[in-house]
Amino acid sequence: MKVALAGDVALDLLAPYFREAGFEVYVPAGFGTWRQELLDSSSGLRRFAPDFIFDVTAHDKALSEEVDGFFDERMRRLASMPYSLAGIKAIVDEFEFFRRAAPKKVLAVDADNTLWRGILSEDGRDALSPCVEFQRGLKALRDEGVILVLLTKNDPSDSFIRGDMPLSDADFAVRRINWAPKAGNLIEACRELNVGLDSVVFVDDNPHERAQMAAHLPEVVVVPWNGWGEDVSRLPCEARALLRRLREYFFSDVGKTAEDRIRASSYRAEAAARETRASFSTVGDYLKSLDLRVSPRLAEDGDIPRLAQMAGKTNQFNATTIRRSGEDFARLLSDRSKRVFVFSTSDRFGEQGLVCYVVVDLESRRITDFVMSCRAMGRTLEHFAYGHVARSIGYPPAIDFSPSAKNAPFGEFLANLKPEMDSYYEAR
Repeated sequence: MKVALAGDVALDLLAPYFREAGFEVYVPAGFGTWRQELLDSSSGLRRFAPDFIFDVTAHDKALSEEVDGFFDERMRRLASMPYSLAGIKAIVDEFEFFRRAAPKKVLAVDADNTLWRGILSEDGRDALSPCVEFQRGLKALRDEGVILVLLTKNDPSDSFIRGDMPLSDADFAVRRINWAPKAGNLIEACRELNVGLDSVVFVDDNPHERAQMAAHLPEVVVVPWNGWGEDVSRLPCEARALLRRLREYFFSDVGKTAEDRIRASSYRAEAAARETRASFSTVGDYLKSLDLRVSPRLAEDGDIPRLAQMAGKTNQFNATTIRRSGEDFARLLSDRSKRVFVFSTSDRFGEQGLVCYVVVDLESRRITDFVMSCRAMGRTLEHFAYGHVARSIGYPPAIDFSPSAKNAPFGEFLANLKPEMDSYYEAR
């Protein structure tokens, strides 16, 4: 992997540490010249063709607050490079997160020596020392819409719940507590949540577990985190540093819509619903028991942030995977030749919010966008949505479909589409 270093410091002194970490490095000649080199088609930077341009000075403020002795005044005076060895290591670590950055939905975490110091099966529940700052941060992410999954190798009969731990069982949408490989457990968890493995970030202090996850599931982001340090007094600062990186590089988009804030609760409610499914003889009886409700209407300006969010993230039930922006939706809402239908749902376990939208081009009599959140799949909402749209515009519209590597569920729906399809949803 190629990285070009940027910043107004002596970058050639930093380059060896990046090379030691396994990267091919380019250093522009002179402070700040990377900007000029980027504009010059014949420059060394353009010929190097880096995978990333990394501004090492952009993270000075955050890292100086997280790393003791981040700056070294002697190095600043002698070599125009203001970082200590600890500071350089922190910069390289920051790049490891930077290069993996991408919007994600799910945070899968280990327990032993991650949620707490100690090993539950060896030390016992009462001897565990909870990482309170980290647990509080995870709970805050969960409240903003991040889906938490617990992956721990422990006896499933053991409980870690204690009054001094901010996290509880209910904060995890899925819990896998067993001695099986974590990669297999994560596959099962994602299948249960109906999300892709490429939407997951994995945090574990054990390098063996991280290596196994990376080898078996390369689409999962395995965080390059080596656990808490030996200095217990540093734990709160270390926790804030890890949480800052998780939020900044993977979960910066969460918490922006009402649907984000109820997402984690809705997944937990779905887990509760699944637990009751075994008591029903048919899927139909199970769906009837959920008291499925839907509120259909035409989209309004206030829906635009949520619509843009769904367009950017939804893959499985997405007819054309058109990635529309907020500006695109604003234009659609003002276009008289278009109709944008939205559907918000609930069941007896709680509200799911706006989970489906359909865009109709009245002139061509076609649906150009048909998008539904993965957490609404398997409940016949797509049948209700199509029927509602057809009744509203007075005819059954054709549907544009562009097959992709991930939207096979929509293709299955389209292959079985009928003018009148049964649904277990009732309008409200």
